[in-house]
Amino acid sequence: MSLPSSGLSYGLLIIPILAFLIIIHELGHFWSARSVGVTVEEFGIGIPPRAKGWRRKGVLWSLNWIPFGGFVRVKGEDGADMSPGSMNTKGPLQRAFFLAAGSMMNFLAAIVLSILVVAFQGTPDLTSNTYVADVAAGSPAETAGWTPGDAIVTVDGLTIDGRSDLQAAISDKAGSAVAVTIRRGEQFIETTVTPRQNPPENQGATGISILDGERSSLRITEVAANSLAAGAGWRPGDEIVAIDGTRMEAGALAAIILSNNIGETIPVTLERDGQPVETSLTVPPRDVLLTDVANDSAASDALLYAGDQVVSIAGFPVVDARGFLDALDAAAGTTVPIEVLRDGRTIDATLVVPPLEVDQTALEAIGANAREESPFDAIGANGVYARVYNDVSLGRILPEGWNQFWTIISGTFAGIRDMATDGVDPNAFVGPVGMGQMTSEILSQSVAPAWFNLAFITIIISVALGVFNLLPLPALDGGRLLFVLIEVLRGGRRVSPEKEGLFHLAGMALLLLLMFYVAFGDVSRLIDGRSIFP
Repeated sequence: MSLPSSGLSYGLLIIPILAFLIIIHELGHFWSARSVGVTVEEFGIGIPPRAKGWRRKGVLWSLNWIPFGGFVRVKGEDGADMSPGSMNTKGPLQRAFFLAAGSMMNFLAAIVLSILVVAFQGTPDLTSNTYVADVAAGSPAETAGWTPGDAIVTVDGLTIDGRSDLQAAISDKAGSAVAVTIRRGEQFIETTVTPRQNPPENQGATGISILDGERSSLRITEVAANSLAAGAGWRPGDEIVAIDGTRMEAGALAAIILSNNIGETIPVTLERDGQPVETSLTVPPRDVLLTDVANDSAASDALLYAGDQVVSIAGFPVVDARGFLDALDAAAGTTVPIEVLRDGRTIDATLVVPPLEVDQTALEAIGANAREESPFDAIGANGVYARVYNDVSLGRILPEGWNQFWTIISGTFAGIRDMATDGVDPNAFVGPVGMGQMTSEILSQSVAPAWFNLAFITIIISVALGVFNLLPLPALDGGRLLFVLIEVLRGGRRVSPEKEGLFHLAGMALLLLLMFYVAFGDVSRLIDGRSIFP
């Protein structure tokens, strides 16, 4: 695979980012060594063999051929040298300060960048709404006047913040009238709903399905040629402002409204270059595709295959997932004709739908799985959701910047903990090439300002670099800190420098092998055309 020229140039931005973070890390070691009176012999970028070097004020400044990391070599680091200026003449606290200083500089850089991001971009609006995605006919929700796209605000006076809050609020209210405040656009509506004690299968107590959605904007990134979106006049870069008169405050809302207007022509307001653009769109049916067919199942007996598009069941057209599941439920215990589309050809088959067992779905009964095409795929457009950011007062910039940094570093340590308990996924590691691909994909797809994305990438990598170097692994700062800790626990008796040096030398060899393994995986991913994001 060859990257587009813009994607390639985006990916190359990782070079100055990594160079900055490596230099910051090594400057931490450099300054800390000088501060405790240790002689610095070499400041190197990359790993030897050496490509070029300059000597200035007694320090060799070098560029090295293997472009991974960097180092500060100090007097007596891996030997028994006890002359003045040697690291060996310093106490454990001074040596620990030197070893930890690189990671501390990375953390400091991440904190400063986090504060700057908060100052100029603000903090993400984490307001989450619980939207009614679908209302079953004859259900309590329909009786209460709820419609798809309504946001559930309160239940019996309790604020609803997500699916779990809603389920908890109505779980013990079956048969009793419950006061529910919904928001429809900018209008708040007081309603009363009576949850059912024994609702029909797949409907729930109130007869709705729901979607949670954080505040976000929706930007179109691609429009397929000759698609419905292209016919409506949509262009890459357009932001969807409103659909069918409802303002798009969350990406989930767009999917809900499109899903509930299949076959209808609805108005869609876009924003293009700061100006509103009015369009109209006829919402097409959404394909239902079989994704898995079990051996020796009713679906396999009907000669159905993964990848088949379900067109109709028992003569009724399938236009979305709900219609497909409802048709299967209605056919339980019977034999029905089913029509599928395979490789552009229409295939007629006969499907025996077994009677349903307790807590079994009709899809499970026939031994298949399926997925519904997204509404944006159906209209031939692709887009990205962008978080909404709120301005931060001057007095809150520092604490909010710290909170952002703490969230990132806590998540990094949580990831390490998960690796320790659940095992290491080799695909989770990326090197400079993978980081370049990550940078390219984020900058190509995100609607956030480029400076913000670059700053956030730098924060993430800086934290990861700081944490990784503190791990108690040979050749890393954390591995050397481990020997300082052993010395303290042994009452000041050090492991011989020769033995420690061999330990780190072996670790360096393994680390280089890991680096080349990761680089091979990064390059393979690019060649295969796979995204770095799962």
